[in-house]
Amino acid sequence: MKTPLISKILYATDLSLNAKKAAAYALSIAHEYNAALTVINVIPDLVEEMSAGMGYDLASHFGAEKLASFYSEGLAESKRAVIERVHTVCNEAGSELGECLITPEVDIRVGHPVEQIVQAAQQGGFDLIVLGAKGHSMLDDILVGSVARGVVKKTTIPVLTIPMPGD
Repeated sequence: MKTPLISKILYATDLSLNAKKAAAYALSIAHEYNAALTVINVIPDLVEEMSAGMGYDLASHFGAEKLASFYSEGLAESKRAVIERVHTVCNEAGSELGECLITPEVDIRVGHPVEQIVQAAQQGGFDLIVLGAKGHSMLDDILVGSVARGVVKKTTIPVLTIPMPGD
């Protein structure tokens, strides 16, 4: 018996309302191939982003330990909310598939989305990455960049991008 090409799927989501469409694809493929599904959500490192935006190292000013303690409390609450939202979105998308009994694992990470998604995919031995891609204009894509585009460029793992309607 041949090993299926797709046995582990990584579904990357920002948990937006439009993410349900990509979730339905990820669940459908997992169901069809009887593949394991992991949902990844990347939370930005707010201290790092604020420090970069202000050009000032907040950790050195407030003390790394104090900031780490404050940040870990907020992060724990965010992770709980994200895990709940992931399960809700997957249940809603899964109900459209009928007898879809896939229960995804949830991976919450902190950092840059492209880097974290690519790292998770490589470390986890995934066969496919599924993610939504918003339809930005070319100017938006040049100025803001795109997580989907970054993941496609930086990974050797096949990526299925699902076009998302505009917000």
